Amino acid sequence: MQIERERISYKIGERIRQFRVLRGLSQEELAFASEINPTYLGRLERGEKCPTVDTLYKVSLGLKLPLHELLDISAALEPTQSEAMHRIQTALDGLSEADAVQVAEIVEKVAALRKSDA
Repeated sequence: MQIERERISYKIGERIRQFRVLRGLSQEELAFASEINPTYLGRLERGEKCPTVDTLYKVSLGLKLPLHELLDISAALEPTQSEAMHRIQTALDGLSEADAVQVAEIVEKVAALRKSDA
C-alpha cells in the first residue's frame, strides 16, 4: 500500500512539473498563483509529499487546468527507470559521502548480477 501511494505521489508530482514547464512558469510563480509555499511545491513535484485534494485544487487553479486533467495518471503505474532513479536518490539523501559510495557499490553489484542472469 505504501509503495502504491509513493508511486501516485510521484506521478502527480511529475504531472504538476510537466504542466508548469509547459506553461513556462517557475516553481515560485506557480506557488504564488496556487497560494502555496514554493518549498512545498518543490516537494510535491519531487513526489516527496502526498497532497490533499484542496492543495491539488489550488495547483490546478494556478495552472489554469481542470483538476481531473491534473489527476489523470491513467498511464500504468509500473515503476519507470526515472522513478527508480528518483527512489535511489531519495534514499541517498542525508547519507554521508562514504555511505553513499557504499550504497552505489551495492547497486552496481546487484545490477551486474541481474545482467549476468539475463
